[in-house]
Amino acid sequence: MVVPIWKAAGLDPNAVEIMIVQDNTLNAFVAGGQRIFINTGLIMRTETPNQLIGVLAHESGHIAGGHLARMQEELRNLTTLQILEMILGGAAMAGAAASGPGTGRGTGTGVGGNSAPHSLLALLRYTQTQESSADQAAITFLQRTQQSPKGAAQFLRILERDERMQIGQRDPYLTTHPLTPERIASFEEAAARSPYANVPDKPEYLAIHHRIVAKLMGYITPDSTLAHFAEADRSIPARYARAIAWYRKGALGSALLGIDGLIKENPNDPYFHEARGQMLYENGRAAEAVASYRRAVQLLPSSAVIKIDFARTLLATNNADNDREAVRNLELASQQEPDTWELWRMMAEGYSRLNNPGMTSLARAEMALLRGQRSEAQAHADAATRQLQSGTPAWQRAQDIKAYINTRQGARR
Repeated sequence: MVVPIWKAAGLDPNAVEIMIVQDNTLNAFVAGGQRIFINTGLIMRTETPNQLIGVLAHESGHIAGGHLARMQEELRNLTTLQILEMILGGAAMAGAAASGPGTGRGTGTGVGGNSAPHSLLALLRYTQTQESSADQAAITFLQRTQQSPKGAAQFLRILERDERMQIGQRDPYLTTHPLTPERIASFEEAAARSPYANVPDKPEYLAIHHRIVAKLMGYITPDSTLAHFAEADRSIPARYARAIAWYRKGALGSALLGIDGLIKENPNDPYFHEARGQMLYENGRAAEAVASYRRAVQLLPSSAVIKIDFARTLLATNNADNDREAVRNLELASQQEPDTWELWRMMAEGYSRLNNPGMTSLARAEMALLRGQRSEAQAHADAATRQLQSGTPAWQRAQDIKAYINTRQGARR
């Protein structure tokens, strides 16, 4: 759904990652380069695809605008005294806010509008400017992709309702974002000017969004999911949510009955096969789960995450042929998910079972490097260079790890 937005922003869709955070609060942010973090609570509160796209368009505006790098530069420009002032001022504000309304100070939140340190207010004004800039970028991206700005305004109204319920907990001067009513007005003005204001959500986007929300509900709130989606609701999202909720509650028989029904009607849907594999694997039936995961990988070969789960299941069967298949899948997945510690742990396990000490050492070096254990990574990389054939890509990777560690150690000195 968001790829058109990224293209309109001049971003490489293959370089941007969406990280889903299991948290009920309405929040999304950019960190770690081109990574968009979005809370499950926010996703589940969106009512339409256009609302979710509006949020992601805003976060994409931060990436396109280079705001993270600029913020780091602003922080570097602060003096030590200013940073201490901000920390102490922030602590004082937190204590005052905790005292609640009715303290007779300023706005009634326990924090007066002028009580913050000057450096903190200056930084907040800077972040507010960035947020306004990201909103304007989102409007531009929506216009370029012929989508309505109304969804963003609608979601901001949901956010505004939540803020009103938390009255007394937030000072309008002490926020990183412009006031929500101002942001709503900005998107509504854009909608009034846009020829795409009343463009409806695409049917395929609606189907995707319904499934996203239903799936998250099934995993995170199984009890309320079963109450929300009555048995009489035979839609695919409802049946999907119920099957996952039953599995989360330990009712494996009902879960399998539900997911098998979906697979029978939709035999080429990889996510239904993946769900079935997870249900079986996590209930100690790894051998039965293999076929489901294998089918999911066949149907969606681009998914590294499914390959990793498939490999975990294969290794759990303690079968030599399955160990080889697991390693093959992990090698493929490592091209997309090289920063996944669990992948390298399983890689080390798989290669150890296959009596390949060189690749085992290399995988352990990758594990240690991800954990910041440089001396351990150095030792495993040294072992890998001795055990692997000189000049091979794996041998060269071990050399790269050693060179990286030496460079970092030299920089610290």
